[in-house]
Amino acid sequence: MLFLLLFVCAFLLQFVSSSPVASPTISTISSNSTPFAVASTSASDACTDISICRTRYTIIWSSLVTILACVWTAVHRNVPAPEEPGESQVLRIVGKVWEAVRIVVVTVLVPEWVLAWAVRQFLNARVVRDDLRVAGCVAEQWTVRHGFFVAMGGFNYYMDGKPRHPLSHTEVVCLIGSGDLVPPTDEEIGNMSQGDVLSKTLAVVQTLWFVVQATARRIEGLPITQLEIMTLAYTVITVAMYVAWWDKPQNVGGPVRVPVKESPEPDEVEKEDDEKWYIRIFVVIAGAQDQFVDLRKERRVPTFYGGGDTDDNNSLYADILALCAAMVFGAVHCLAWNYAFPSHAEKIIWRVSSLAIVALPVAILVSMLLAMMISRPSHLLVFLISAPLYIAARSLLLALSFSTLRSLPPEAYRAVQWTLRIPHFT
Repeated sequence: MLFLLLFVCAFLLQFVSSSPVASPTISTISSNSTPFAVASTSASDACTDISICRTRYTIIWSSLVTILACVWTAVHRNVPAPEEPGESQVLRIVGKVWEAVRIVVVTVLVPEWVLAWAVRQFLNARVVRDDLRVAGCVAEQWTVRHGFFVAMGGFNYYMDGKPRHPLSHTEVVCLIGSGDLVPPTDEEIGNMSQGDVLSKTLAVVQTLWFVVQATARRIEGLPITQLEIMTLAYTVITVAMYVAWWDKPQNVGGPVRVPVKESPEPDEVEKEDDEKWYIRIFVVIAGAQDQFVDLRKERRVPTFYGGGDTDDNNSLYADILALCAAMVFGAVHCLAWNYAFPSHAEKIIWRVSSLAIVALPVAILVSMLLAMMISRPSHLLVFLISAPLYIAARSLLLALSFSTLRSLPPEAYRAVQWTLRIPHFT
């Protein structure tokens, strides 16, 4: 539904913008002109032939729609809180929308961290599946999808018709082993998923078109803007998310109710919370925040809950894979190393920032390994220094992706005509 609305908006905006715009003319480009010349954007040089030209609007629109399509379809949220008796439906809808927006924003800003969440949840889902096979005695009926459903908060204790708290994977395994819980089948869990096939199809079509047209521009020697390079980087990392969450149900409306006669209250003794602030920051950024979660005190599993501490090594494996993906994410930005920039300073900033988001994940990974092998706070300094620098470099690249659009090479506005025949949102 979201992408149908985007399609309508794209059509209307394209109709409105079909009048002459202040973009460089393509007809004045000779075969001897340099592809890295600074573009003229005067009204007298307006590009009026939409069949061979594209505008700043179409560049920005196609890039943003592709990023949104990738993020929206790749992220598989956890199960929302169960509906309380007498709860306002308006507030519930607002809460779901806010949850979705928050996850999308986090994914756009730090896709590597969200990828680590996806990988960690996948690894935990496999552990849960194996534990269910031991408890259920029939190995064939338990799948990774069952593991995901447990890890994402798919079961919730109910007492006197009111939700109590989500079940941990240990509680689910115990209930299944004792015969007190008959979980849904793999097919039934799949039916709970509300993934929009049409939206996914449109997102795939848009993403494939974007990659194809960028590749075609490269082959024909036409410039690709820095914003498009950044968009390509997002497609790479969101594809990795989609692979990790392949078996995870998407947009499940609510948890399965598990009746309980006696309320399983949390222990009176609170968890010790004497970690230093920098250690807590390290733990959260490293994706191991599940250790601070007690599901018996929660109405639903937290937004970025990965399934609990099913295996001490899962967070480490997830972080290693996510940091490797971050290096690839940075390497894609390096493709614009020799591209045209409005100023020499912007070119240097882009190059330094691109190298930084390739090199800093290596430093972060090393600091994590040292922190695990030698439990001393001094070894966290590298991580605490690298993380802000990485965020700063990412922010600079994001800003430059848009600021460089103010002065593009003339051939950057030239479209690869055969790619325009492929359905897309521009």
